[in-house]
Amino acid sequence: MQHLPPEALALCALGEAGPEDTAHLDNCTECAAEVSALQRVVTAGRTPPVPEGLPRPPSSVWESIHDRLGLGEAVRADPFGAAPSDEAVQASSLSDKNAETGTAPSPPPVQSSPSGATPVPLDAVRKRRERRRLPQVLGAAAAAVVLAAAGIWSISRILTDRSEVIAAVELAPLPAYSERGRAEVDQRSDGGRELVVTASGSDAQGFREVWLIAPDVQRMVSLGTMEGTEGRFTIPANLDLDEYPIVDISDEPFDGNPTHSGDSILRGVLDL
Repeated sequence: MQHLPPEALALCALGEAGPEDTAHLDNCTECAAEVSALQRVVTAGRTPPVPEGLPRPPSSVWESIHDRLGLGEAVRADPFGAAPSDEAVQASSLSDKNAETGTAPSPPPVQSSPSGATPVPLDAVRKRRERRRLPQVLGAAAAAVVLAAAGIWSISRILTDRSEVIAAVELAPLPAYSERGRAEVDQRSDGGRELVVTASGSDAQGFREVWLIAPDVQRMVSLGTMEGTEGRFTIPANLDLDEYPIVDISDEPFDGNPTHSGDSILRGVLDL
Protein backbone atom coordinates (compact mmCIF):
# COMPACT_ATOMS: atom_id res chain seq x y z
CA MET A 1 0.00 0.00 0.00
CA GLN A 2 1.30 3.43 -0.97
CA HIS A 3 1.28 5.72 2.07
CA LEU A 4 0.45 9.43 2.10
CA PRO A 5 3.40 11.80 1.61
CA PRO A 6 4.52 13.97 4.57
CA GLU A 7 2.91 17.15 3.23
CA ALA A 8 -0.46 15.40 2.90
CA LEU A 9 -0.19 14.09 6.47
CA ALA A 10 0.50 17.62 7.72
CA LEU A 11 -2.57 18.97 5.87
CA CYS A 12 -4.73 16.19 7.32
CA ALA A 13 -3.53 17.06 10.84
CA LEU A 14 -4.50 20.71 10.19
CA GLY A 15 -8.02 19.64 9.17
CA GLU A 16 -7.54 20.17 5.42
CA ALA A 17 -7.72 16.57 4.22
CA GLY A 18 -9.22 15.89 0.80
CA PRO A 19 -11.72 13.10 0.06
CA GLU A 20 -9.03 10.76 -1.26
CA ASP A 21 -6.81 11.35 1.78
CA THR A 22 -9.74 10.73 4.11
CA ALA A 23 -10.57 7.47 2.36
CA HIS A 24 -6.93 6.39 2.63
CA LEU A 25 -6.84 7.13 6.37
CA ASP A 26 -9.94 4.94 6.86
CA ASN A 27 -8.01 1.95 5.51
CA CYS A 28 -4.41 2.65 6.60
CA THR A 29 -3.73 2.39 10.32
CA GLU A 30 -0.13 3.56 9.94
CA CYS A 31 -1.00 6.87 8.25
CA ALA A 32 -3.91 7.35 10.66
CA ALA A 33 -1.51 6.97 13.58
CA GLU A 34 0.85 9.52 11.99
CA VAL A 35 -2.01 12.03 11.59
CA SER A 36 -3.16 11.43 15.17
CA ALA A 37 0.33 12.20 16.48
CA LEU A 38 0.51 15.38 14.39
CA GLN A 39 -2.95 16.47 15.56
CA ARG A 40 -1.81 16.34 19.19
CA VAL A 41 1.02 18.72 18.33
CA VAL A 42 -1.32 21.05 16.42
CA THR A 43 -3.82 21.08 19.31
CA ALA A 44 -1.07 21.88 21.80
CA GLY A 45 0.22 24.70 19.59
CA ARG A 46 -3.24 26.23 19.18
CA THR A 47 -4.17 26.05 22.88
CA PRO A 48 -3.36 29.36 24.64
CA PRO A 49 -1.27 28.91 27.79
CA VAL A 50 -2.86 29.73 31.14
CA PRO A 51 -0.62 32.20 33.00
CA GLU A 52 -0.06 31.56 36.65
CA GLY A 53 0.02 34.38 39.19
CA LEU A 54 3.41 35.26 40.58
CA PRO A 55 3.89 35.52 44.35
CA ARG A 56 4.19 39.07 45.75
CA PRO A 57 7.71 39.76 47.00
CA PRO A 58 8.04 40.97 50.60
CA SER A 59 8.33 44.71 51.24
CA SER A 60 11.94 44.25 52.34
CA VAL A 61 12.91 43.54 48.71
CA TRP A 62 11.72 46.96 47.54
CA GLU A 63 13.29 48.64 50.58
CA SER A 64 16.67 47.17 49.62
CA ILE A 65 16.26 48.30 46.00
CA HIS A 66 15.19 51.76 47.13
CA ASP A 67 18.19 52.17 49.44
CA ARG A 68 20.68 50.77 46.93
CA LEU A 69 19.55 53.13 44.14
CA GLY A 70 19.21 56.15 46.44
CA LEU A 71 15.64 56.89 45.39
CA GLY A 72 13.54 59.71 46.82
CA GLU A 73 10.79 59.53 49.42
CA ALA A 74 8.12 59.83 46.69
CA VAL A 75 8.75 56.20 45.72
CA ARG A 76 9.43 54.89 49.19
CA ALA A 77 6.17 52.86 49.26
CA ASP A 78 6.27 49.25 48.11
CA PRO A 79 4.86 49.23 44.51
CA PHE A 80 3.49 45.70 45.04
CA GLY A 81 1.78 46.65 48.31
CA ALA A 82 -1.30 48.75 48.95
CA ALA A 83 -1.68 51.87 46.83
CA PRO A 84 -0.66 55.08 48.67
CA SER A 85 -3.38 57.51 49.63
CA ASP A 86 -3.65 61.08 48.32
CA GLU A 87 -2.46 62.44 51.63
CA ALA A 88 0.62 60.23 51.62
CA VAL A 89 1.53 61.22 48.06
CA GLN A 90 1.01 64.94 48.77
CA ALA A 91 2.92 64.70 52.05
CA SER A 92 5.82 62.96 50.32
CA SER A 93 5.91 65.62 47.58
CA LEU A 94 5.80 68.47 50.10
CA SER A 95 8.53 66.82 52.14
CA ASP A 96 10.83 66.64 49.13
CA LYS A 97 10.02 70.24 48.16
CA ASN A 98 10.62 71.53 51.68
CA ALA A 99 13.89 69.66 51.85
CA GLU A 100 15.03 71.39 48.65
CA THR A 101 13.92 74.93 49.71
CA GLY A 102 14.79 74.62 53.37
CA THR A 103 11.31 75.73 54.53
CA ALA A 104 9.27 74.16 57.29
CA PRO A 105 6.69 71.61 56.27
CA SER A 106 3.10 72.76 56.13
CA PRO A 107 0.17 70.57 57.15
CA PRO A 108 -1.48 68.77 54.24
CA PRO A 109 -4.93 69.95 53.13
CA VAL A 110 -7.85 68.07 54.54
CA GLN A 111 -10.30 66.68 51.99
CA SER A 112 -13.67 65.38 52.95
CA SER A 113 -15.34 62.32 51.53
CA PRO A 114 -19.04 61.47 51.65
CA SER A 115 -18.33 58.03 53.06
CA GLY A 116 -15.49 59.10 55.29
CA ALA A 117 -12.99 56.99 53.36
CA THR A 118 -9.86 58.33 51.70
CA PRO A 119 -10.14 58.19 47.87
CA VAL A 120 -7.46 56.20 46.08
CA PRO A 121 -5.83 57.94 43.08
CA LEU A 122 -6.76 56.15 39.86
CA ASP A 123 -3.35 56.71 38.28
CA ALA A 124 -1.60 54.94 41.15
CA VAL A 125 -3.98 51.98 40.98
CA ARG A 126 -3.59 51.75 37.19
CA LYS A 127 0.19 51.81 37.39
CA ARG A 128 0.20 49.21 40.15
CA ARG A 129 -2.03 46.90 38.10
CA GLU A 130 0.18 47.34 35.04
CA ARG A 131 3.25 46.47 37.09
CA ARG A 132 1.52 43.33 38.36
CA ARG A 133 0.36 42.24 34.91
CA LEU A 134 3.71 42.77 33.19
CA PRO A 135 5.39 39.59 34.57
CA GLN A 136 2.30 37.54 33.63
CA VAL A 137 2.23 38.95 30.09
CA LEU A 138 5.94 38.32 29.63
CA GLY A 139 5.60 34.81 31.05
CA ALA A 140 2.68 34.00 28.74
CA ALA A 141 4.61 35.31 25.72
CA ALA A 142 7.67 33.24 26.62
CA ALA A 143 5.54 30.14 27.11
CA ALA A 144 3.87 30.67 23.72
CA VAL A 145 7.26 30.96 22.00
CA VAL A 146 8.55 27.79 23.67
CA LEU A 147 5.36 25.89 22.83
CA ALA A 148 5.44 26.98 19.19
CA ALA A 149 9.09 25.98 18.89
CA ALA A 150 8.36 22.59 20.46
CA GLY A 151 5.43 22.04 18.10
CA ILE A 152 7.49 22.87 15.01
CA TRP A 153 10.32 20.61 16.21
CA SER A 154 7.92 17.74 16.92
CA ILE A 155 6.24 17.96 13.50
CA SER A 156 9.64 18.18 11.78
CA ARG A 157 10.92 15.19 13.79
CA ILE A 158 7.85 13.08 12.96
CA LEU A 159 8.08 13.87 9.24
CA THR A 160 11.85 13.27 9.24
CA ASP A 161 11.60 9.93 11.02
CA ARG A 162 8.76 8.69 8.82
CA SER A 163 9.40 5.33 7.19
CA GLU A 164 7.47 3.08 4.82
CA VAL A 165 7.04 -0.68 5.15
CA ILE A 166 8.14 -2.22 1.85
CA ALA A 167 8.07 -5.89 2.85
CA ALA A 168 6.79 -8.01 5.75
CA VAL A 169 6.35 -11.61 6.84
CA GLU A 170 4.96 -13.53 9.81
CA LEU A 171 7.71 -15.66 11.34
CA ALA A 172 6.76 -19.27 12.09
CA PRO A 173 8.40 -21.42 14.77
CA LEU A 174 10.52 -24.37 13.75
CA PRO A 175 10.10 -27.79 15.44
CA ALA A 176 10.73 -27.79 19.20
CA TYR A 177 9.90 -24.08 19.47
CA SER A 178 6.63 -22.29 20.16
CA GLU A 179 7.47 -18.61 19.66
CA ARG A 180 5.68 -16.33 17.23
CA GLY A 181 7.17 -13.32 15.48
CA ARG A 182 7.09 -10.87 12.62
CA ALA A 183 9.64 -9.15 10.39
CA GLU A 184 9.26 -5.89 8.47
CA VAL A 185 11.56 -4.03 6.12
CA ASP A 186 11.25 -0.26 6.59
CA GLN A 187 12.38 2.22 3.94
CA ARG A 188 13.56 5.28 5.88
CA SER A 189 13.21 8.84 4.64
CA ASP A 190 17.01 9.07 4.33
CA GLY A 191 17.05 6.18 1.84
CA GLY A 192 18.33 3.54 4.25
CA ARG A 193 16.59 0.26 5.03
CA GLU A 194 15.92 -1.29 8.40
CA LEU A 195 14.77 -4.78 9.40
CA VAL A 196 12.39 -4.68 12.38
CA VAL A 197 11.97 -8.08 14.04
CA THR A 198 9.60 -8.94 16.88
CA ALA A 199 9.32 -12.21 18.79
CA SER A 200 6.92 -13.31 21.51
CA GLY A 201 9.61 -14.63 23.85
CA SER A 202 13.01 -16.25 24.12
CA ASP A 203 13.33 -20.04 24.01
CA ALA A 204 17.03 -19.82 23.17
CA GLN A 205 19.54 -21.75 25.23
CA GLY A 206 22.30 -19.37 24.14
CA PHE A 207 21.73 -16.04 22.39
CA ARG A 208 19.51 -15.15 19.45
CA GLU A 209 21.00 -13.99 16.16
CA VAL A 210 19.12 -12.50 13.18
CA TRP A 211 20.03 -13.58 9.64
CA LEU A 212 19.06 -12.91 6.03
CA ILE A 213 19.40 -16.16 4.08
CA ALA A 214 19.36 -17.03 0.38
CA PRO A 215 16.83 -19.60 -0.91
CA ASP A 216 19.61 -22.19 -1.24
CA VAL A 217 20.13 -21.91 2.55
CA GLN A 218 23.86 -21.83 1.90
CA ARG A 219 24.50 -18.12 1.64
CA MET A 220 23.53 -15.99 4.61
CA VAL A 221 24.27 -12.60 6.21
CA SER A 222 24.17 -11.95 9.95
CA LEU A 223 22.55 -8.65 10.96
CA GLY A 224 23.28 -8.91 14.68
CA THR A 225 22.03 -10.32 17.97
CA MET A 226 18.55 -9.76 19.35
CA GLU A 227 17.67 -8.97 22.96
CA GLY A 228 14.14 -8.70 24.28
CA THR A 229 11.03 -8.93 22.14
CA GLU A 230 12.06 -6.45 19.41
CA GLY A 231 15.19 -5.74 17.42
CA ARG A 232 16.06 -3.18 14.75
CA PHE A 233 18.87 -3.89 12.29
CA THR A 234 20.30 -1.79 9.48
CA ILE A 235 20.33 -3.64 6.16
CA PRO A 236 23.56 -3.10 4.19
CA ALA A 237 22.98 -0.76 1.25
CA ASN A 238 24.44 -3.19 -1.30
CA LEU A 239 22.46 -6.21 -0.08
CA ASP A 240 19.79 -7.36 -2.56
CA LEU A 241 16.79 -8.65 -0.62
CA ASP A 242 15.62 -10.58 -3.68
CA GLU A 243 18.71 -12.75 -3.22
CA TYR A 244 18.32 -12.96 0.59
CA PRO A 245 14.57 -13.00 1.26
CA ILE A 246 14.56 -15.43 4.22
CA VAL A 247 14.50 -13.93 7.72
CA ASP A 248 15.87 -16.34 10.31
CA ILE A 249 16.36 -16.12 14.08
CA SER A 250 18.77 -18.74 15.37
CA ASP A 251 19.78 -20.08 18.78
CA GLU A 252 23.55 -19.60 18.99
CA PRO A 253 25.77 -21.17 21.67
CA PHE A 254 28.55 -19.17 23.33
CA ASP A 255 31.28 -21.05 21.48
CA GLY A 256 32.94 -18.20 19.57
CA ASN A 257 31.91 -19.66 16.21
CA PRO A 258 30.47 -16.89 13.97
CA THR A 259 28.67 -19.27 11.60
CA HIS A 260 25.02 -20.29 11.86
CA SER A 261 24.48 -22.98 14.51
CA GLY A 262 21.92 -24.80 12.35
CA ASP A 263 19.34 -24.40 15.15
CA SER A 264 16.66 -21.95 13.99
CA ILE A 265 13.88 -20.67 16.27
CA LEU A 266 11.77 -18.60 13.81
CA ARG A 267 11.82 -18.28 10.05
CA GLY A 268 9.84 -16.62 7.26
CA VAL A 269 10.20 -15.46 3.65
CA LEU A 270 9.73 -11.76 2.93
CA ASP A 271 6.94 -10.85 0.53
CA LEU A 272 8.87 -8.55 -1.81
